[in-house]
Amino acid sequence: MTVKEFCERLEISPSTVYRMIKEGTIPAVKFGRYWKIPRSIFDTIR
Repeated sequence: MTVKEFCERLEISPSTVYRMIKEGTIPAVKFGRYWKIPRSIFDTIR
């Protein structure tokens, strides 16, 4: 899922998500200029 989709589901700001990705709290993969977050991680964070 994209960062935007992730933010909408958790109702948090994109800057928070990018910070969590940088810290390693959220595993993500960068494709070009976009970050992708595995959908399976959403189940573990809720």
